[in-house]
Amino acid sequence: MQEEVELSVVLPVYNEAGNLRPLAEEIREVIDDYYEHWEVIFVDDGSQDGSFETLESIHGADPRFKALKFRKNFGQSPAIDAGLDFAAGEVIVTMDADGQNDPADIPKLISKLEEGYDCVSGWRRDRDDPFTKRFFSRLASGMRQAFLGTDLHDYGCTLKAFRRPAAKDIDLDGEMHRYIPALLSWHGYRIAEVEVNHRPRRNGETKYSWQRLPKGFLDLVNVWFWQKFSGRPLHIFGGLGIISMGIGSLAGLYTVWLKIATGANLSSTALPLFAVFMVMIGVQFFISGILADIGIKGYHQAKNDEPYRIQKMLE
Repeated sequence: MQEEVELSVVLPVYNEAGNLRPLAEEIREVIDDYYEHWEVIFVDDGSQDGSFETLESIHGADPRFKALKFRKNFGQSPAIDAGLDFAAGEVIVTMDADGQNDPADIPKLISKLEEGYDCVSGWRRDRDDPFTKRFFSRLASGMRQAFLGTDLHDYGCTLKAFRRPAAKDIDLDGEMHRYIPALLSWHGYRIAEVEVNHRPRRNGETKYSWQRLPKGFLDLVNVWFWQKFSGRPLHIFGGLGIISMGIGSLAGLYTVWLKIATGANLSSTALPLFAVFMVMIGVQFFISGILADIGIKGYHQAKNDEPYRIQKMLE
């Protein structure tokens, strides 16, 4: 009978050949002291520096170190998503493969998780990164707090611990891995944050650049919209439609008043055209809201995904 896996550690990998072997040894030393049945899952996201060959060697020496290999570079979010799908542990930890996350912090996250939380996220309070990377990260973090309202200091830290139900309820694409706590909070899971160590990169080059900022912002707007209006898109589109038609109606009434009260020549003003345009835009918003509502319902039916999450059942 196969033993139940107690802990899974998931690491997305992209061109980190020089960091993998020492990191694997660190992880083994830490979790061997706490767990008997564990696994480490490396997800090679299309590396071109021999990372997967290194992972094959690590797996040959210890089969508890497993690896998935993507056909090409899909991105960090799909890599984390694949690792979470593949993980068999009752507790699942995600972390970076560049060596900057400290494996010694894993027990600290799990200890916090055992206080009744579903996800515990790391907070790199003292970051060992260049100024530009820290600046853009803080800017992005401020926007996430403003949009999402979750009380976290560090959204970009990959080091996180999950209970299995929470980890399996995550569906990631784009740059959505940065919003995992917000997505889980939206589904009713309990979220916490603990301070973790952040170490300097020993090998390889950072994959972070300013180009991630606009992509992350678009994903942020997407998460915000889904949190607020995924179950009621007609509310936002209908609201915009009411505002637009209200403005158009007021402009139309003002146009009629000008014609009756002052005898103004309406051909010399754009008010009639503006009034008609705003009313038409309002109608379009209403139609868009209805279509979006139909689309959302079809989406949930197609995925067999209920718009709620059950925490406990009495059977």
